[in-house]
Amino acid sequence: MLKGKALWYVLMATSLGGWVFTVTGLVKPFENQTLKKAWRGVLFAWVGGHPLELMLALRIGRQAGLSPVRTVVKTLAFGFTWWVPVWIGVLKR
Repeated sequence: MLKGKALWYVLMATSLGGWVFTVTGLVKPFENQTLKKAWRGVLFAWVGGHPLELMLALRIGRQAGLSPVRTVVKTLAFGFTWWVPVWIGVLKR
């Protein structure tokens, strides 16, 4: 199941949806308390998680022959849903 490209593309699309959710919360803060808590959780995870992810992703990107800039941009956009499939060989770039 983890070797299927379709799964990873769906997860990457979900990551982009997370960006939309986060930016929406920045531009127009949520009034609903449940959405506000979810937004804070996502924001906290991304602010804390992406720098840690970048350490792993840069190594994986280098091993895959990818430029550091490309690796950083894709990791920030898609998070682990991009670098894990590169690491396990599902995605080549």
